[in-house]
Amino acid sequence: MGVLKQSRFYDLNIHSLPDCADSPSRLVLEAKEMGYSGICLTSFNKNNTLHKLDIPLPALNDFEIYTGVEIQVEKVAKLTKEVSRMRGKVDIIIIGGGNEDINRAAVENGKVDILAHPTAHGKPLNHVLAKAAADNGVAVDFNMDALIMQKGGSRIKVLAAMRQNLILARKYSVPMVITSNARSHYDLRSPREMMALAMFFGMTQDEALHALSMVPQGITRRNTDCNRIMEGVEVVE
Repeated sequence: MGVLKQSRFYDLNIHSLPDCADSPSRLVLEAKEMGYSGICLTSFNKNNTLHKLDIPLPALNDFEIYTGVEIQVEKVAKLTKEVSRMRGKVDIIIIGGGNEDINRAAVENGKVDILAHPTAHGKPLNHVLAKAAADNGVAVDFNMDALIMQKGGSRIKVLAAMRQNLILARKYSVPMVITSNARSHYDLRSPREMMALAMFFGMTQDEALHALSMVPQGITRRNTDCNRIMEGVEVVE
């Protein structure tokens, strides 16, 4: 319990207006209330267009806000082009996976930070992709919305795929993150809830804690000066 209280938690894939339902400030305030130390507000649209984030000054007190993009493409060449274009413009680059070719291209690209939705089609990663992710420092995301939103047979497939990805991540020391993939403040879950959901498919408490705390901190520190206000974030007095 003491370790949980001392830990700093991060959700690195949250979507705000104009791509989704809620304002950045609403999501920031909700995440702070739930016990997070920081979030990544991730642009999520077919053109990978970045949006300026207007954040009221009080919301920034003792809270880290990062900018990201979740790139969703169908062709590997387009993925490579978009990653190169966005690197340096955002703090965190996420690839929306699921397709085996896109999953492979993502984990083989050292400029990618996180492979999200790797089990979107109900299929797990394989040994080759897991090793590539470990070699290139690409974190594999276990997005909790995949469990919450799915039902019946679809949820069973996702659970099985997540369990297999967890086994591979352990074997090859793949960095793991847990995210909400929230599209409104209703989709956010507290760190404790996220950890409980992760343990549902086999993560230990220590693994879930690491995926919500140490790995996200490692990604943000690798790409940014810790605790600075990021480019694209406008402070509103």
